Parts: sequence; C-alpha cells; structure tokens
Amino acid sequence: MKIKKLIGSKNNKMLEKFEIKGVTSKTIDPKKYTSIFKEFGVVVFRDFFSNDPDFNDYYNDIKKLALIIAKKCNIKIDSSLLLNEILTILSKSNRDEVGNLYDLGTRPIKLLSGLKLKTNPAVISFIKAIMGEDAVLGFPYLGETLHIFPPGKENTKYNLPMHQDYPYIMQSPDQITAYFNLGELQKENNGGIRVWAGSHSEGISPSTKSVTNHRITSNHTHFENKYKSYDISFGIGDFAIFDSLIQHEGIQNHSDCTRVVQLIRYSNLMNSKSISYSWKSTDPSAGRGIKFEDVHSF
Repeated sequence: MKIKKLIGSKNNKMLEKFEIKGVTSKTIDPKKYTSIFKEFGVVVFRDFFSNDPDFNDYYNDIKKLALIIAKKCNIKIDSSLLLNEILTILSKSNRDEVGNLYDLGTRPIKLLSGLKLKTNPAVISFIKAIMGEDAVLGFPYLGETLHIFPPGKENTKYNLPMHQDYPYIMQSPDQITAYFNLGELQKENNGGIRVWAGSHSEGISPSTKSVTNHRITSNHTHFENKYKSYDISFGIGDFAIFDSLIQHEGIQNHSDCTRVVQLIRYSNLMNSKSISYSWKSTDPSAGRGIKFEDVHSF
C-alpha cells in the first residue's frame, strides 16, 4: 500500500525556529539541529519520513490490520482511505477493536515493522547526537504508546494538563520522547501538543496527583508566565522529538477525524540519577518498577 497524502492539508503558517522543513530521514545531518533542541526542548521535522521504508512499512501494517477489523465487523471501507479516516469509521461502533490496535503499539510495540521504526538509523543517530556518542540507550517499560485520539468530547480525558513525561516513565531523566505521526492533518482543530519551549532547562519540576490520578505539574503558573507556549499540530510523516522534561499538555481533537501518533521514549542510562536507582522504570504490573515519589521529593 502506498501512503496517500492530502494536498494543502498542512498548516501554512510561518515555521517556528524549532520547525524544520526540507530535511528527511535520508538527508538529516543530526549535529545541525542539536543546538535547536537544547534551546527549545523540541524539534519538529515536517515530512521527515517521506518515502522512508521503515515508516511506510509500519503505517501499512497498522492500516492492513485496521482493514481486517473492518472485515471482521462487517463494515465496508474503501481501502484507499487514510489510516485515520479508517479508524474514525471503526471507532464509531467498534472502539474495543480499535483498542486492540492500540495494544499492538503499546508497552511494547509488538510488530516487527514497529521495532524497525523504533531503531530507524536516522532517529538513533539524532538521539545520540543529542545525548552523546557514549550514551547507553534504554527503552522504559511504559515508553511506547500508539495514541489514537478519535473526535468527541468523551475523549477529553486523554488530554492531560501541563506535565512532564519523565515522572510517568522514569528510567532516566535524560530522556527523549519521539513522536511519529501516522495521521494526515485534515483540519487545524484536530488537536496536537502545546509546549512551553525552553521549560526543560529547569529540570525536574514538582508534580502532584490530580483527582483522576494523573501526575501534573504543581507550579504550572510559573511556567505559563515565564515561557512562551506553542501549539503544534502534525501531518503524516512528520517527526518530532521532545525533551521528556519539557512542560506540555494535550490539545483536544475538535475535528471529525482521528489523530494517530506513535510515541517512543529513549533513555540515556549513563545519567547519574538513572544509575542511582538502577535504571528502573515505572512498571505497575511486575512489582519490580519504581515510582516518581520513590526517588524525587519536593
């Protein structure tokens, strides 16, 4: 299957300093962009995975499985539709089946094509350029999620208020969240991420548990007042990396089409804090994991 792209679906606003256009996984020189990442805590590459075989294989595998679900549920779907269009149709009557797709890309990725994308040479080279060639890369237990955000007010709960990723994940505070976008941006209001650029420079911030048991930033007004926020939306093949200590929050999908993104975290196990607690991740199931409050007190 060849990925179909929608012409003119991208946001045509002026690019921010951390948004890079015209660089792909085949042409990137990682050292050119490390300073941007260190300044802002985020770099977004538009059309980064254009014609990348690893990305295409994973996208097409997910799409094949989504079409199998449609057949299983006796739903007629045009196979030429984009993945997020197919998932929108399925979600209206078969959310549980869509949840099974989520499981295949979550804790850990269970598709061979997903493992290839996870270790894509261009991605790894960029991460090592940031962390240093001596970095020992690890993958935290809760580090992989295939996020599927269908439209609808009932999905608001999946958009967390301001937070850092690291307290949820652990393993190492020297950690990068990689964002592989699998859904075409059809409307400007289909959600994304709001980031407070540069906020990662303050390190680990105090956090508290919300009434929904989510760990959110305690001193959010400090970051709202000190740092400029940016709303970032994504198109198919866009790639972004975020410092896992950057302050950010989810933006609800108000469109009529699903947003799809694969998240993968990469940790540097040479970090001194990581070494001090023996590289443990948050792991609620095995009894061998560690919680944020076990290591950090504010």
